[in-house]
Amino acid sequence: MSLSVLNSSCGLIGAGIMTAGIATTTAVSLLPLKLMFACLPEGAMIDTPAGPQAIETLKAGDFVIGYHGEPVHIQQVHGYLEDSVETDFYEIGFSNGAKVDLCSMHRIGGVRAKELNLGDVVEGGFSIVSIRIYQGVERSYDILTEDPGYRVGNIPVNSMIVEMYESGRSGEITE
Repeated sequence: MSLSVLNSSCGLIGAGIMTAGIATTTAVSLLPLKLMFACLPEGAMIDTPAGPQAIETLKAGDFVIGYHGEPVHIQQVHGYLEDSVETDFYEIGFSNGAKVDLCSMHRIGGVRAKELNLGDVVEGGFSIVSIRIYQGVERSYDILTEDPGYRVGNIPVNSMIVEMYESGRSGEITE
């Protein structure tokens, strides 16, 4: 018998057990965590070597501009259904003209969106010039890369997949 950890989505993390050649999965519902981590909305444009590309069109193996500004491979892409009435998303505008849309718990330059304020300067030297909170997102996505994340309009955005997995495993959310 072999045991492997599966991370099939933000909402489910479970253990797959191989018994007599038959794979079974016992999933542990992490719905409370999923409601806290909503990622980037469908249509968010991710920086790639060929130019911005909608996050939902990306797949494992594609190149994106990584957190540190260099091309990196995507290791995983996760897509989620959202509560379009209850989940808050932030549109954060930067001094370089970029706008980054993400949930309140997602991190930009290591800081959660909900903790950012007008005038704050994020990693990379760009200051925040606008913040708009909105609802209505039905699908969100996140990508796991070879480094801590990816870029949107040259703004470093952290992947939340590993943090979410660790929160599910430990039962604790790191602020």
